[in-house]
Amino acid sequence: MFDLHTNNEVVSLPACYTQTFFIYIYVSAEISILTVMAHDRYIAINFPLHYVTIISSRRVKLLIFGSWMYSITVMSVGISLVARLPLCGYEINRVYCSSWEIVKLSCIDTNTNNIYGFLIICSHCLPLIFIIYSYIKILRVCWNNSKSHKFKAFQTCVPHLVTLLFFTSSVLFEVIESRLNLKRALNTLTLFASLEFLTLPPLVNPLVYGIILPEIRKKIVYVVFCKEGKMSVH
Repeated sequence: MFDLHTNNEVVSLPACYTQTFFIYIYVSAEISILTVMAHDRYIAINFPLHYVTIISSRRVKLLIFGSWMYSITVMSVGISLVARLPLCGYEINRVYCSSWEIVKLSCIDTNTNNIYGFLIICSHCLPLIFIIYSYIKILRVCWNNSKSHKFKAFQTCVPHLVTLLFFTSSVLFEVIESRLNLKRALNTLTLFASLEFLTLPPLVNPLVYGIILPEIRKKIVYVVFCKEGKMSVH
């Protein structure tokens, strides 16, 4: 967004690789953590009496640590494969640097990069399959339970589902727009896809959880109104 406000549309190659690295880590870590959250909801609804035992603080820390380490490792290898490529051009038609745009500028065969990129995409499709499986099991349990149980499950799952759908739709829109080269005809669409993909999901997520989850909503109400009341007394 800072680059959009400057007239200098040039970025150094190391900065371009760095930008690509962190953007891809963001995407990979988001998918991994959404998968962990789906597992959390699956255990909470299907095994409520064993939840505290299964989802212990130590296990939560390990799952989050594993999500980040997996993303950093996978993307480090991917960026190292991109960085080794000699380039025949230095112009990319994106708001930010991306691996696919850099690979297209290469002077040599890029089969290794393409295969590794395909493997990364497949590895990130597996978590989505696990999420779908988790929600199928959740729906089966809720179907045979009372309305109150269904409502509690609904409250627990809706923020995660909204976040998941919003993020995956943003990623798919960006990938399809980039791969099909729609930017050649629709420059405004390219700009929107890039900014929406990078900015809206991180901004919307806190709002979704803050509005829907009752515990967070009560805390916000307490901080906003109760503290103001105490201040007026003094």
